Amino acid sequence: MKYFILVLFVLLFAGCANPTMVQSIQNGDYGLTCEEIAIEIAEANRLKQEAASKKGFTGGNVARSIFLWPTVLGTYSNANQAINAADIRLSHLAKIQHDMNCKGDK
Repeated sequence: MKYFILVLFVLLFAGCANPTMVQSIQNGDYGLTCEEIAIEIAEANRLKQEAASKKGFTGGNVARSIFLWPTVLGTYSNANQAINAADIRLSHLAKIQHDMNCKGDK
């Protein structure tokens, strides 16, 4: 019985999807060129989309909801944190891009 509970807890914590969390403000951001800022913006957008894909009716979420429903809440929470971090990163980079008068500035 004690092994069953241990396995259950391991599955519970391992079952949450962990999208890549971008660091919102990074050392060296103010030293980036306009081209490097555009690359960083594209990467932040990619990570945001990756995190968003972890939400909803994915195969993993359906399986988690059947066997260990609390992990779905963890997955959504992790995804929301990653999306928020990417949004802050995008805003930070857009400000730098604007201050530098880069062509990609919108």
